[in-house]
Amino acid sequence: MNVADIIRLNARTRAASEALVVGDLHVTYGRYQEDIERTAAALAGVGIGKGDRVAVLGRNSYEYTQLYWALARLGAILVPLSFWHRTAELTYALEDAEPSLLFAEPELWEPLGPAVQALTFPVEVRKLPGQDGERSEWDAFIDAARGDEAPMPEIDPEDPHMILYTSGTTGRPKGAILSHGRTVRDAVAMAMHLGLKPTDTFMDYFPSFHVGNWDHLKLYMLVGARVVLLREFDAEAVYDVIAEHRPTVILGVPTMFHSLLGHPRRADADLTCFRLVYYGAYDPSGLMREVADAFGVTAGRAEMAHTYGLTEGGPFVAFCPHEDLASHWGSIGRAMVGVELALLDDDLNEVPQGAAGEICIRGPHMSGYWRKPDETEEAFRGGWMHTGDMAVADEEGFLMIVDRKKDMIRSGGQNVYSKEVEDCLALHPKVDDVAVVGLPDAVYEELVCAVIVPMPGEEPGDELAAELVAHVKENLAGYNAPKRVEFVTELPTNAVGKTQKHILRDKYGSMFDVERSAPAA
Repeated sequence: MNVADIIRLNARTRAASEALVVGDLHVTYGRYQEDIERTAAALAGVGIGKGDRVAVLGRNSYEYTQLYWALARLGAILVPLSFWHRTAELTYALEDAEPSLLFAEPELWEPLGPAVQALTFPVEVRKLPGQDGERSEWDAFIDAARGDEAPMPEIDPEDPHMILYTSGTTGRPKGAILSHGRTVRDAVAMAMHLGLKPTDTFMDYFPSFHVGNWDHLKLYMLVGARVVLLREFDAEAVYDVIAEHRPTVILGVPTMFHSLLGHPRRADADLTCFRLVYYGAYDPSGLMREVADAFGVTAGRAEMAHTYGLTEGGPFVAFCPHEDLASHWGSIGRAMVGVELALLDDDLNEVPQGAAGEICIRGPHMSGYWRKPDETEEAFRGGWMHTGDMAVADEEGFLMIVDRKKDMIRSGGQNVYSKEVEDCLALHPKVDDVAVVGLPDAVYEELVCAVIVPMPGEEPGDELAAELVAHVKENLAGYNAPKRVEFVTELPTNAVGKTQKHILRDKYGSMFDVERSAPAA
């Protein structure tokens, strides 16, 4: 079974069932499969075949999802690009992936145009329908292959179907290679853990370049459920969907739930349609206790679960179900079905129960990093995939994350790598030295804090802080920008001159020090 079979098989057994709702468009599984086949034929008609990469820069749309399934159908590889990235970041990803074809929404062309012009190889660019609804070029692309049939290549479970770029501690993103087998096996396991049903309706509002988008879409499509696709997360639009479509399952990170709970429509919203609320993030503020009250979990109308995963994983790795959540509040649960999980020390030995070790896994996970053999070898050191997250297990095997081995901040559902931000700030002429750490935050899980040593003669203060934040926003995706800037005369270092970030975290705070307590029964 390959990824495209998820839609094909449902089209055979539930052709008239609604699969996808995008605005006023309602698509059945039968029509979805027909449109995917036409898209596959159009792609084949311009020379796209097995192993070819096709990059896409766009927000969520029906056409974007067609490309996802159609490329998998052909054995080709989708490369989603981030619309939060600036020109330098887009240039790097395109040079690394070397796609044969690029689809882009017109309104996202400003940072992409210079990136395309800077490429050292030719790439064909086609227009994807955007916010303005202009679709003549897309329709012409599809119509050119009308009546044609797409080829049926033999696809091995280990063949890749997507490359998702994740930021790296070196300041350069790495392309995680995701295979058909990884995606399908993970979908089956996670659908089982969540207890998904064909009668479920799910809202997908995660960014199109994020693993949370495609790997949740697959879950609900696998069981023949319905997905309401939003271009992006917007609390007003979410409440519209709740009122009109009565979704049964909701997923979010604290930033999203914070926006929903703080919205004026919360008071009058009828949330009784939800049977399951699940989240995949740290909760240093206790926000999820409020979510449990608002969505009927505390009252017993709905269930709540906590998931853990990462792009390089299935992405789903561990799961804490509703029946264990209250007694193990804050725990990411235990390894999912099909995942072997161990907590290892630096010598690849399992740590004793109660001691901290790195979460390492075997099972559905990435095949490696695209064109990065050294980084792949390091990620799979000792035959385990290393997550970089440190955890302890209790006597029942429930895991609690206590630290990160790699220098990464989780902010607003995005991974921010400290070194990438530090390298950017270090290039500013008014910065002498810099360290970036994550601090606990009620909205963003963690916020990015830059600790700055200004150049001699520079005046620390709000004006300089604003200038440095603007500098980061000009050069990196906006979520990397510090939300707090602290000025110091020197950074704490050890005997060899390495910044001692644990001292900064002790001074300014760490999310892992926040007490985690369950909601009231």
